[in-house]
Amino acid sequence: MILLMAKKKNNQNDLDVTRLSRTLYFLIAVVALSVVIFDSGNLLTRDAVNQRWLLLTLLLGANTTAWFLGSVAELKKAVVYGLSLILIAFAGFITYWERGMASTSTILYVLPLLVVATLKNRHALLGMAALSAGTYAFAAVRYFNDFFNEGYRIQLWGNLAQYIGIIFVTTWLIMIIAGLRHDSK
Repeated sequence: MILLMAKKKNNQNDLDVTRLSRTLYFLIAVVALSVVIFDSGNLLTRDAVNQRWLLLTLLLGANTTAWFLGSVAELKKAVVYGLSLILIAFAGFITYWERGMASTSTILYVLPLLVVATLKNRHALLGMAALSAGTYAFAAVRYFNDFFNEGYRIQLWGNLAQYIGIIFVTTWLIMIIAGLRHDSK
């Protein structure tokens, strides 16, 4: 009986990673469609299109690896952490390529939070929120300094405060929805 319960738990872990990777395949398809649409309207340069396709190919490879490893219960945490970190990097590159603080893709920083929330670990969620906030700040500040005349410094600091605050408010809401109380792991 206990062996049967343990087997069910492992199957549920496998299912979680499989569901995550299936959902991320849909994300990859949606972003690929947007690249095609933007390219067909000549809104992106050839270099920008190449950069986005390279990033999508790397995300596809990482997600496919996670999908294959999803059946190994012992690797669930590592796979989820890996997917979360890759999604943070994905969001960071997109933010930079979309003109830093003017980026319309800041919602992408919520995806790694939702992925890591499947582990039901409050510390992991807060850590991922800090990494998301840091990556957004780095991408926005880096773009601002690389292309100095595209915005005002006060606008940069205001956007950083706003979006980093939103990342942490979203994290808090995820903790409430997932039932991660102050005494949870």
